[in-house]
Amino acid sequence: MKLEATPLLKFRPDTVLEVRKELNLDQDAIDKMMQTFEDWIAKQNHFTRKEFDRRFLETSIVHAKGSLEKAKRTLDKLCTLKTLLPTFFNKCDVKYEFTDISDVILHGTMPVLTKSNYRVYVAKLTSTNVDSQILLDYSRFLILKSEYLKKYDYSFGSTCIVDCRDINVLNLVTKINVMDLRDALTVVMEGYALRIKAIYVVATSKTIDVFVTLLKQVVSHKVADRIYVLKTVEAIHEHVAKEVLPKDYGGDQMTLKEVDENWKKVLSEKENVSYFRSMFEARTNENYRLTATYNDEVLGMPGSFRTLNVD
Repeated sequence: MKLEATPLLKFRPDTVLEVRKELNLDQDAIDKMMQTFEDWIAKQNHFTRKEFDRRFLETSIVHAKGSLEKAKRTLDKLCTLKTLLPTFFNKCDVKYEFTDISDVILHGTMPVLTKSNYRVYVAKLTSTNVDSQILLDYSRFLILKSEYLKKYDYSFGSTCIVDCRDINVLNLVTKINVMDLRDALTVVMEGYALRIKAIYVVATSKTIDVFVTLLKQVVSHKVADRIYVLKTVEAIHEHVAKEVLPKDYGGDQMTLKEVDENWKKVLSEKENVSYFRSMFEARTNENYRLTATYNDEVLGMPGSFRTLNVD
């Protein structure tokens, strides 16, 4: 398999080899797993869509750490969440359908992979003028980004940097609806199987502990244990190489504003919008599902899903 760079993503020459090696996979094993995956999908009567691109299926297996059974469960969760939480999936065009949130947050996934084949996501909060619509469209953007990564990326997951230096943290926390945030992160982390290596929150105020406590309420215990507070941008360099960071964070890549604008531009392209609309139709018809309690499990706290026998 040969990876080709996209306008948003670049790869290391050995990315495929190293990722597969880490997961103990080779091309023959992957081909067999994808065929089994496709056969299983064809038997899921509650799926409204039965055809998925093979690149999507392979990415799903990679995000599941090479486990086909986990990849099956994750796809079922994603299709179910599109049915249970339709508000997150009813808009696909960032340019024409979304609120402009650039005055509140600049964010984006950096184009270059780390040496360990992780992506770096940077979010800089610039204002606390947040309302429910801004939070919703931010969540929708993350979902579109996740859909794009599911199609084009080949990585283990993400290291996240959340820059809170320029805001009143307490003011922000009072405006966040915990349930809405939990639902959004459930979609991204559980539905799209976003693997988090670490979350670095950059802030000088002692009140950042309130924000961190809120975050820990809406993620799994495993992810909560990977949240760290740093006081300076320079401290980031001890954990993330400069070669993958934005210029304004002491790195070698384009500025965060340029990254933000590039993601908006590419996700708004006609081809991608059409793809998103198509993928958002991959839902479930619960009248045909055999496990009646599944929906309650999917909408539980992130990380609390029980093991399901979906074969």
